[in-house]
Amino acid sequence: MLVFSNIKKALLVLVITLLISFSFISCGQADGSASAGTEESRGKSALYLFDYEDIGIETTSSIGADIKNCNVYLDLYGDLIIMGELENTAGGTKTDIEITIDLLGKDSEPIHNAIVPVKADYLITGSRYPFHYYYTEKDKYIELSTIKIGVNYKNYYKDLKGNPIAEIEDYSYEKDYLIIEGRVVNLGEEKIKDLKLLCTFYDKKDRVVFIKECYLPRDRMMPEEVQEFTLKILMDQYIKEFTHFNFQIFFEDEVRVSI
Repeated sequence: MLVFSNIKKALLVLVITLLISFSFISCGQADGSASAGTEESRGKSALYLFDYEDIGIETTSSIGADIKNCNVYLDLYGDLIIMGELENTAGGTKTDIEITIDLLGKDSEPIHNAIVPVKADYLITGSRYPFHYYYTEKDKYIELSTIKIGVNYKNYYKDLKGNPIAEIEDYSYEKDYLIIEGRVVNLGEEKIKDLKLLCTFYDKKDRVVFIKECYLPRDRMMPEEVQEFTLKILMDQYIKEFTHFNFQIFFEDEVRVSI
């Protein structure tokens, strides 16, 4: 009998210990120690229910500046990527350019807004500038209904004298890389500076899928000067499928200093 009594006491102590431990765990959750996990779960649940293809894209282009070839998708990290191009369709050069992005809910209530800086100081007639924006607030994805994309700029009333062009000489695939080789030629009558070369990749619907800046050895060029370039693209799982690409050059004239 004494043995059974000791066993009962031991079991009673064990039950009390378990109840006390459970109580501490419950209190810790109530005090917020598990709140991060709860928020993460809600975020994952919202992301699971979210379909980015249901989001509408509205462009509010200005006179002579068109927003086009827009695209929105989720990357492998679950970040929402907004992409597109700004084209200068006017007869003059644009400067002080910025892309505006407004994310709206189902009743057009504002959820988020941003300004995308443009690296190019000038956008000449016929040029297209590719842009992208990452939106990472995943808990708000499910609320998104519409993305509005617009542009602000100023007119530049001088003609640029430089005239660099990009010529593609060859492209090939080596193992997991796409290799594009070409050259930049300054056909203009003026020295140029702040030279940038961007390559935009498109899908079969002409939507922008990714953008790559090409390294150039020199960001300044003399008239009739030529420099070679090579662009290597790793064709891994992070690259969206594309069907064609296009190069765009951005620059400004070198300022002449009178002596």
